[in-house]
Amino acid sequence: MSTDLKFEFKVDLKPVRHASYRHRMAKISNEPKLRQYLVLAYQIQDTLTEGKAKDLAQIAEWLGMTYTRLKQITNLLLLCPKIQTEILLTNTDKINQITERKIRDITKEIDWQKQILAWNKLSQ
Repeated sequence: MSTDLKFEFKVDLKPVRHASYRHRMAKISNEPKLRQYLVLAYQIQDTLTEGKAKDLAQIAEWLGMTYTRLKQITNLLLLCPKIQTEILLTNTDKINQITERKIRDITKEIDWQKQILAWNKLSQ
């Protein structure tokens, strides 16, 4: 014996408005360039670690950048964690004043204490 049961419910479905690509990109472009570059450096590192790209040259080609420019960006990962944290979390006005070009010399310094001293001098 088979009975066909039918259940009906009233459901109030509302349309979902997803943020447009332009809206999402506007939020990203409001971030300081130095912060954007540091995040990009981490994304590049993850891409290489996961084996999605064979080397930095391949990623440079994908992004339409030169290998040298990409290397300058990935060198931001050589900054001590304290400086990276400040770049990512400090107020935007302070970070807007510091360019990636100004920070290149700090990335060449191996000693993290000296990096912090140079960073403090630069960020004042």
